Amino acid sequence: MATDTGKEFSVTGDPSDESPGGSGLVARWRRLPPAVRFVILFVLTLGVLSLIYPPLSIRYNDQMMQFMAGTASVVGLGLRLFGVNATVDGRFIVAPGISVEVIEECTGAYEVIIFWAAVVAFPARWRARLIGVLGGMIALLFINILRMMFLVAVGGRWPGSFDFMHIYFWQATLILMIVSVWILWIKLVASRPSR
Repeated sequence: MATDTGKEFSVTGDPSDESPGGSGLVARWRRLPPAVRFVILFVLTLGVLSLIYPPLSIRYNDQMMQFMAGTASVVGLGLRLFGVNATVDGRFIVAPGISVEVIEECTGAYEVIIFWAAVVAFPARWRARLIGVLGGMIALLFINILRMMFLVAVGGRWPGSFDFMHIYFWQATLILMIVSVWILWIKLVASRPSR
């Protein structure tokens, strides 16, 4: 269509995108490669969530303590189901040859925050994002329970391997788990056409 000045715009174009002001930012943002937009949104979202989480954790300290104790209880139950003689006392798990305390970093909360940032940053429908946020959280918390069961079992049987498995093996593995759950969400939920 033509304007009074004779300047032409495409039917889908927005003349305001050409202005050097705020609307031009939208046009420049859309011209960025999708991978760059994802990384920028992921870092910004992760930054916001990282700023929000610590004060909430402090404010809701009692609930966080219950979450840690609940995590310990579920791990203890899982170990007993697999024949390990484990007892739980609050946040402490005691099994033959090992005693561990479940602290905040053991709950899987940090992994969930990273996953949430990746889901929010990915270009998907908001319904798909909500499914990702909830489903991914459940999956990652379940994986974290299995991780802790594994660590207690290994630490009780081979105490010298506990630090390596805890600090190195599972930290790297958790990153792979986050990425795997995220890719699964993209394939099963985010990429499906809306009805």
